[in-house]
Amino acid sequence: MLRLSSALLIVALCCALTLALIYYNTAPRIEEQKKMLLERSLNSVLSADRYEKYENGMVYFEAYDKEGIVVGWCLSLSEKGYGGDINLLVGLDSNKKITGVKVLGHKETPGLGSQINEVKYGQKDAAFLSQFNGKILEDIELVKGETKENIQAITGATVSSRAVVDGVRQGIEEFLKVKK
Repeated sequence: MLRLSSALLIVALCCALTLALIYYNTAPRIEEQKKMLLERSLNSVLSADRYEKYENGMVYFEAYDKEGIVVGWCLSLSEKGYGGDINLLVGLDSNKKITGVKVLGHKETPGLGSQINEVKYGQKDAAFLSQFNGKILEDIELVKGETKENIQAITGATVSSRAVVDGVRQGIEEFLKVKK
């Protein structure tokens, strides 16, 4: 019995050591990949040469051009949807116009709520999210039915649509308060 326990202990120690070595060797690469993914996401909502992260009541990134001039901000937001939190990234230019909205993660119902992030065949961006481009805070209102001035809700996914619209609107309002 003691021999069996000793053998099990040795196998467990070898496994733990192997896992520790793998983690030690891959952790820097994983962090680098996360940084690259974040920069790609930031660039997809607001094109800039450099970003600086701020945590001043909320998380946002200030975007700079080559000369170091602020060209806008990227807001990291989260809003409760139908299936859970919807994590968003919103780009604002220096005139406070939305340059892009990206869903970083969600747990919405496949086929319904997941349409907030769905790219239709032949299109480059998600149809629902592209409605935000060029809008200012006053234009961000969810409407059921055809609209050019506001944001049109997704049929069958009103809760998810409302969550994104409310998240963007409230996030921009909060950012403007923090930025003053």
